[in-house]
Amino acid sequence: MAHAPSITGSTGGGGSAYDVTPPAATTQAKAAGASLTAHTFGAFGGADAASIDGYTARIVNATGSASWSGSGLGAWTPSADADGDAGVLALDATIGGVVVATALHDYSRAAAGAGGGLAALVDWSAVSYNFLTTGGTGGSGGAGPHTVGGRTWNLTLTGSGPTRLELVSGVLHNESTLANRGTLDTDLGASVGDTSYVIYASTDNATRAGAANSLGLFWGTSATVNQNNQGQILLGSASATDLLVRECTGPGSFVTVNNATITDYTTTPTLLGVVVNGGGWTDCHSQGSSTLPTDGGTFGTVGPKQWGENGAQTIQDRRYLIVQLVFDLDLRLAAYEQRIAP
Repeated sequence: MAHAPSITGSTGGGGSAYDVTPPAATTQAKAAGASLTAHTFGAFGGADAASIDGYTARIVNATGSASWSGSGLGAWTPSADADGDAGVLALDATIGGVVVATALHDYSRAAAGAGGGLAALVDWSAVSYNFLTTGGTGGSGGAGPHTVGGRTWNLTLTGSGPTRLELVSGVLHNESTLANRGTLDTDLGASVGDTSYVIYASTDNATRAGAANSLGLFWGTSATVNQNNQGQILLGSASATDLLVRECTGPGSFVTVNNATITDYTTTPTLLGVVVNGGGWTDCHSQGSSTLPTDGGTFGTVGPKQWGENGAQTIQDRRYLIVQLVFDLDLRLAAYEQRIAP
């Protein structure tokens, strides 16, 4: 994956005598079809850092059309980025109009491969975000809409909600109970109704208590759990060695597609996946690694069969992805549209 040339040093600005040091340089390198994500710079250090009175961002060594907007240390949000874009986002810190140090963030998106590629629908890689302190209906965290990785996620709380729901470098850390938890849902977009897409999720450091699953993964025509035309993967539904895959054919009505026995997921990283094609879908799972696939295909144990709408597999717009977080776990998540790129 090609990168734009990076600025490797930082300056004190025209021979400035101020003692200010920038945060360490950072990098994000995205695959073709994966959007750039917002970036927040770390704090500047040094004896005179408290005297910084301004920040100015600029793009250097850039190819393509990406731009960045924000203020202060950020978050700085990219827009108009496309495959093949690359550059360095430089943040100048000033004291009295004099540039005293420069922080650097290298960014790039790989050029689209010949003949096509996967389009990222959900991309949490390298994203850090706290659902309990940012966004939501009031803007300071909690229930309501959250913009994460360029997509709007709606958080619904049960009871008082989780005590932790925070993305750190692409891993969602959840701490909750059956009585106090959260559910996230997003609209993947109308285009998934006429093409295939894949959802990947992995868990580790999971806990389980009582007769309830730790994680529910849902995809369907509604943003509400247990509605008609909804596929479901429930991790730990009956025990810590149970993986239940089923189709909801109406409120309170389910057809079991697969009830697999797995190694205890509270001690073993577990990888889940589903390929959705209109109304039909095929599930898969494996254990031992939490690394998400990126090829858009199935893996590990597949099936045992393709399913959809109680076997009818009528073409449907199953555009809503729901993640139900019941007990403590660390979650990685991604989704890709299998549309051929131009």
